[in-house]
Amino acid sequence: MDAANRKEMARRVAARTTQPRSKTAGEVRFIKDRGGDHNEWAWNPPGASERNIDPAYQYDPKNLEPLARTLRSCLMALGHIQTARSTFTKIQSQSVSPDGNLGGKGYVMPVKDLRKTLSNCDEALSSITDTLHDEMGAAHWNPDVPGSGGDPREREEVKEVIDDADEIREDPKGWAEDAEEDLHDDDDEKPSKKAQAHRVAMRVQGFPKVVTNG
Repeated sequence: MDAANRKEMARRVAARTTQPRSKTAGEVRFIKDRGGDHNEWAWNPPGASERNIDPAYQYDPKNLEPLARTLRSCLMALGHIQTARSTFTKIQSQSVSPDGNLGGKGYVMPVKDLRKTLSNCDEALSSITDTLHDEMGAAHWNPDVPGSGGDPREREEVKEVIDDADEIREDPKGWAEDAEEDLHDDDDEKPSKKAQAHRVAMRVQGFPKVVTNG
């Protein structure tokens, strides 16, 4: 190819690369790297970032309470999962297992897989709680139209649950550590399992700690 032909080819390539391109409006989405590991199930690509809600759909404010209770329970679970993950990650495999596994009689799992599963649980619960938190904060659950039922957050039973959830959400792991510490505060007076559960429930509701003798 002579110099003239090369020059002409270069001109055509430059023309193609500099032509204006049509742009389509889209969305910017941040997707976590799954590391190419199919076992990291909690890192699946997220769903749509926007919803197409039928404007005729009627939201009933009374249905916010079960969502709020679900969020609170998931946040409690998230805190305990984060505590468990933090504790388990610090355990050296050789100090608890001669073969790198734990369990037995049908339930055997490598220590490394346990760590990964705890990480998956952490990520999954984080995604669930973020989703529920965003849903509960949506405008359709906070109506200001007369006759709509009013703001459901003003209903005392809903407000208490939401306040609990907001408090736990600030530091799920810290909340879980405090709750677990409460279970071991009274070594001389071992409370029954029922009493322990009652104390945790009381703490969730924001009541002062109550020490019982079981």
